[in-house]
Amino acid sequence: MPLSKEQSASTAATAPLVQRRPQRSTVRHGQASCADYGCTRTECRQAALRARHQRKQDRLRGLPARIPPYAAARRAVRLREHGMSAQDIADRAGLSVTLVRRLLRVPEQGQVARDIARTTADAVLGIPVPARREPSAPGLTGSAEASRLLADLARAGWPAAALALRLSVNARTVAEVREKRPRLHLDLALRIRRLHRELIGIDPVSQGIRPADAARVRAAAARHAAGA
Repeated sequence: MPLSKEQSASTAATAPLVQRRPQRSTVRHGQASCADYGCTRTECRQAALRARHQRKQDRLRGLPARIPPYAAARRAVRLREHGMSAQDIADRAGLSVTLVRRLLRVPEQGQVARDIARTTADAVLGIPVPARREPSAPGLTGSAEASRLLADLARAGWPAAALALRLSVNARTVAEVREKRPRLHLDLALRIRRLHRELIGIDPVSQGIRPADAARVRAAAARHAAGA
């Protein structure tokens, strides 16, 4: 039975506002903005609920919902200078990589910049700055050596997640450098070189890696080598 005009208006008023997902959106499942685009997966809806709850708590405490972006932008730039990519920052903060890239382009304080959500600023400011062991190593370099060293560690049974933890990056970054990323920060390349020296002679199982995980990584590395 079709709804009356009054029922349709009531339904429209109570239904959540669904934004149109941009064609080149990089928002992933598990992020609050994914639910804003109409996703009904549990992790996306829960992330949106947490974000709304946080905004409500901020209002009750008298905190503005949106604040100047400068502090978060400075932290994002500092994280990038310490070897984290925009994708690494987005993954750690639970934000879209597009939003992080926009933060990285924020002008210096004193120039006009749009305010950002307080929850966004808090997420970025909450990411600890990785220890920079090679402050004199800026710039980018080719990934050939780093890719080979990471593949060597995979053949030894070291999972990407365990290596990422030691490198202070995301596991996806390790996989990209190992498989397809053509260039990477020189600082990260040097950390990978040191990590290879430290771990290549150590059985990952002795360092807390589950035997099944080590075996799975070795098998995947063997298949990749056979197909190369």
